[in-house]
Amino acid sequence: MFKSFMTQLSRITHELTISAALLVFLLSGTYAHFPNNIQTIALKATLASLGFLHAHATTKLTFPAIDWANDNTDKMEKILRIVLYASFMYAYSHGG
Repeated sequence: MFKSFMTQLSRITHELTISAALLVFLLSGTYAHFPNNIQTIALKATLASLGFLHAHATTKLTFPAIDWANDNTDKMEKILRIVLYASFMYAYSHGG
């Protein structure tokens, strides 16, 4: 169980780092000193990153693992997983 958790954590380490850095940037107060277009880009990147993390957690808890290298895996399962990730990131980045 712990090894599986650490494997999943290592897969999303970069995304966690980006999310944490952007959240610190947004919550620290330095955010207000930047131009509006930079603020919007930072906010959208943060929301999309958090959407990715939410989608990752949801798919790991809800659906069985998919063997992406196996051609015999149902293509609709793969498409569903991709659409789920994209819809989470889209919904987060558009504010709900």
